[in-house]
Order: sequence, then structure tokens, then C-alpha cells
Amino acid sequence: MTPLIGAYLADSKWGRYKTILVFSSIYLVGMVMLALTSWLPGLTPPDGDEATWPQLGALIASLSIIALGTGGIKPNVSAFGADQFNEADPQDRREKESFFNWFYLAINVGSLIACTVIVFIQDQVSWTLGFGIPAVVMGMAVLLFVGGRRVYRHVAPTESPMERVVRVVAAAMHNRYIKRHGVEPRAADVSTLHGGNLYSGAATGGGAGGGGPGGRHGSLNGADGAANGRHGGANGAGRRLSGTGMGGAAPLPGYLRGSDVDSDDLAAGRPGGGARRYANNLAVPMSPSMSHRWLEDAITDWQTSQGTVMHLDGMAGHYTPQQVEEVKMVLRLMPIFFVTMFYWTIYTQMGSFFVQQGNLMARELQLPGALGGGSFTVPSASMSLFNTLSIIALIPLYDKFIEPAITRLRGKITLLQRIGWGMVLAVVSMMVAAAVEWYRLKTLHTCGHEGSLGRSGSDATCSLSIFWQAPQYFIVGASEVLASIGQLEFFYDQAPDVMRSCSMALQLASTAIGSYLSGILVLAVQSGSPAIAGRQWLPRDLNTGRLDLFFLFMAFLMTASTAAFVAVAVSYTYKTVEHKRHVVHRVSGSGAGPSLTPALTAPPALGSLAAAAAAASDGRPMAAAPVVIRGRGAAAAAAAEEEEGPSQEELDMYGRSLAYVPPSPALPAPFR
Repeated sequence: MTPLIGAYLADSKWGRYKTILVFSSIYLVGMVMLALTSWLPGLTPPDGDEATWPQLGALIASLSIIALGTGGIKPNVSAFGADQFNEADPQDRREKESFFNWFYLAINVGSLIACTVIVFIQDQVSWTLGFGIPAVVMGMAVLLFVGGRRVYRHVAPTESPMERVVRVVAAAMHNRYIKRHGVEPRAADVSTLHGGNLYSGAATGGGAGGGGPGGRHGSLNGADGAANGRHGGANGAGRRLSGTGMGGAAPLPGYLRGSDVDSDDLAAGRPGGGARRYANNLAVPMSPSMSHRWLEDAITDWQTSQGTVMHLDGMAGHYTPQQVEEVKMVLRLMPIFFVTMFYWTIYTQMGSFFVQQGNLMARELQLPGALGGGSFTVPSASMSLFNTLSIIALIPLYDKFIEPAITRLRGKITLLQRIGWGMVLAVVSMMVAAAVEWYRLKTLHTCGHEGSLGRSGSDATCSLSIFWQAPQYFIVGASEVLASIGQLEFFYDQAPDVMRSCSMALQLASTAIGSYLSGILVLAVQSGSPAIAGRQWLPRDLNTGRLDLFFLFMAFLMTASTAAFVAVAVSYTYKTVEHKRHVVHRVSGSGAGPSLTPALTAPPALGSLAAAAAAASDGRPMAAAPVVIRGRGAAAAAAAEEEEGPSQEELDMYGRSLAYVPPSPALPAPFR
């Protein structure tokens, strides 16, 4: 559960880079402490002696520090990696989808090395060295991460995401209550409230606009410029963050403070900086989602299509359409969170009852003469290698061949479809495990040794080979390629920028809850199976139990969970990224076609519209190109020639941020 701590710090305080760096350092300290507990004489009990309380305390402390360090890494490192891709670039977007596949592959390659090389070193060479090598490698990882700090893209932290969700929900309920009890709210231009600009300190400029008493030289909607004006409005070149006017500046709402302010543009006095984000955050979405419409009662501040900033007087909270839309996204994730957590209960069986089942199977292997002859006992826990190997083999196969083939045949598979098929494979894995266990018990009955083998399972004539378990491990690995990676990408992709670390922590929390749920189910089956089935399904000696029926019971519950998932998935509304546009226009040889208006601006990083327009005029086909649409108010038209193009930071924000939606432009119908 510690990822919830790391996610909170990343989203609202430090940002993902600093959080990863700090918690990686904490993780490194825990790894060093763990190695020392197996090396220092005072921290290690002598052979044959039990550990003292101080020795146990040192061990528990090192493991706790590792758990805390994990909490800052796990929810942030995958999200931070995905942040490096610009979603407005089609190639970057495709590569981001592959990123989660290869990220998960890298995790399993590390797992493969850990449960083979490192375990061999711990078992055959040195326990201390087996802990020391991962500590050294972790130190190298921290240095490598810091080495790339100059090339990373960063998403700035904002207010606490979970706190915003609670506040928006509370404001929506409160405002709905007020409306139902006859209080009629009124919308007013913020420049008329309280004798002046409500947000006087937010957007005062050094231009010609004479401001109200709350501002220094101009209000948000000053006389000489509207919201997009160059001199008197929110985009004034000399604006300040705090006003010193006669009436005193009212404090800025949370969405107009902190990371919402483009401080670099403010310092440099660039046009269009800083307050440029105000209008974007206040803009009404072009197509707000139809789900959770009741939350829209929390909207009190918005911008009209004419650029006027409006405030709903008498209502609770100061929330914009974008903030409410982001909360909608979070609430839409919650049903998916609940119906997918049981998948991790199935996954937990791989580290518990699969291992217990393997302990009762024939594990002796005869080594060939070239390897010295003799026999080798396969550790039942090492059968998870088949899970890891299946993931390593299937991820490239899925990414390079299976998914493209599905796309060509029936269209692109959605993230929820990918998760659903992974859940179906989880059901199959439980059924295969039940079949193996049924056949193992049948073999014991045939030999006439029911219960006589105890827990050793050493009688090879009456036990199945442990390699009969390989298919069930392999199928669990295949389900991970679909469900686990799909869930990882889904919780990143469908979350707002400001809540992505918390969303990833939510995905990890479902893993933890699924694991705890497994323990609860085991207790329930142990207490209820004698009364229902007349015998204990999960006794201490599984040779006398019915583990196969337990696996079938888990398959039944997973089927019910999958059915619930399908019911939720078919009604899920995917997030729409409205600021991305692709224009494909083929013209005849005459070159006739709609001209591009000055309201279209093509960022250099995303391709040149000018080149596309030249191609159209020559009669050549116009290639698909992302079009960045920047709306302009009427008052800004006169200053259009003077206005600079979009900054790289704006383009980056434009490609990644869900809170950034440009105003509806005035364009010819083919481009609208």
C-alpha cells in the first residue's frame, strides 16, 4: 500500500522525477541494510541459534525501508517513462503503447535474473553476496537515472488529486442542494464582482487598459483587451502575480496558482505566457463526457466563447469545466478498479497453492553423465520460471505480430478488450490447475497410497512430474501479457495528467487488495468446506484434501468477476483527447481546395502545415498531419501579426495535458 504515499508526493508535491530519486535512494539504503543483516556478526544469529529481538528488528527494519522505497518507485517510474512521449505526435503515441509492453518485459527479465543467477549465488556461494549484488545494481540504477536528468520531460505537480476529487464531489452535492431549494445562482463577469476583478492579482498587465480597483493596470477583461489581448488583458506582457491596487487583491483560486502559472514566460515577459493557461483551464470542453453529469453542478468558473470569464455567484467552490472533467475520469476508473482486483487473487495462487501443489509432485531429475550424474531436486517455487519465460517470449510476439494482425483483421483492440481476454485466460489457468490436481490425486488413489505420502511427495511411482505444472504457469504468464500490461496502460492512459501517479497507485492497490482477498477466501474455504462438502478442501496435508475443487471454485469466482468486468467495460466512456486533429484532404489536379486560414498554426515539432498547403496548391495529395488549433478572441485579432508562435513548453503541454483544450476556432467547415 506504500505506492499511495509515493503517488501523493509525485502528483501534488515533488513531481515524478524527484519522488523516484528520493525513494530510490531510500530503497538503496534498505538493500544495503539487508545485506548487512546477513554479514555483520552482531546482526546475524550463529548457525543453529534463533535470532534475537534486535536481530529480528534489524531485518524487519530493512524490509520495511525497502517496502517504503518501493512505494515511491512503482507508481511513478512507468508513468514517468510514458510522460516522455508526446501524444500529439502519432509516432510517439504508437511508441508509447509499445513502451508499456517493453517496460513489463524489462521487469520480467530482471525477475528471471533474480530467481536464477541471484538465487544460485545465495544458495551455492554466499548469502551476503546474493544481497550485495542487487544493492550495487540498485546504486548503479540511481546513478543512471540521475545521468539522464537533462533530457527528461516533466509534468509539474499540482494540488492533491484525491483531495480535489473529494472537494469537487462535495461542491457538486452542495450546489445541487442549493439549486433544489430555490436559491437561483447568477452568472456574472468577474470584472464586475466586488467592485472590480475577482482575480485581480492573476492577470494584471502593464498595458493601456485602465483596471478596476482590484487590479494594478488592467483586469482580466480590461477595456483595451479581452482575455487574449496583448496589452490590457490576461496575456499582458508585464503582468504580475499579485496586485497592489486600491481594493486589495483577492487570493487566487487553486487552479490559477502554482504550476498553472508559466513562470518562465512571466520572468521573460513573453506574450501569451503565464495567464495563457488561465483561459485554457477555464474553457468549456468541446465535447464534455455524458457520464457523471451531476458533477457539473460544481462548475462555478468558465469562459464563454467570446472570451468573457464568468463566475457563478452563491455556489460552493471555485471549479472549472476542465477540473470537473478530470474528476469524471477518476470516477469512471473506479468500477474498473473494483472488477479487476480479483484477477490478482488468481495471480496470487502462483506464489501459494501452485507451490504447495508442486511440493507434492515428483521433483527429482537425473542429471546426465556430462554434468556429473546424480540427481537434482527441482525447487517447486522455481517453476515460476515458466511464467517469466512465457512473458519474455510472448511480449515481443504480441507487440510485433499478434496485435498488428488483429488490427488488420478487425480493427485496433481496445485496452479494456485486452484486459478482458487476459481475465479469460486467468479462468483457463485455474481450470488447468484443477485438472492437474485432479489427475495427481487420481494417481495417488490408483497406487493405493492415499494420504500415505504426507507432504514429501517423494514416491515417484505415485506422483506426477512437477513439469505437469508448466502449462498453468505459462497460461498465467500469457494472461499477464494481456491483463496486467493492459491494466497498467489503461490506468495511465485514462487518467488526467495531474492524477496519473495516483492512478498507477490505484492499479497497484488492486494488486494488494487481490492478495489480501486470497487470504480471506482461504480462511472462508477452510471454515466452510467441511459443512458444505463433508471434508476439508485445504487441510495441512493436501493429499487428503480437494485442492482441485478449490481451484474450480476460484475459476467460478473469476468467471463471475469477468462477467462483471464485461458489464462495466461495455458502458465505459473512453477519454477523448480533443486537441488532436488529423486532416487528410486530397485535391484534384486543378489545385482547388479550401485555403488554410491564419487561425491555423502548425507547430514545427509536429509537421508543417505550410508544406501541406503548398502540396495542395500544386495538385499533390496532402499527407495526414496533426493540426494544432489555437483559438483567438476578437480583441486579439488586431495583435495577431505581432504575436509570437507557440513555445515549445506550450506544445509539450498541448500534447500531454488533458486540462489543456483550446477554444473553439472560427474555421471553414472542412477543418472544423
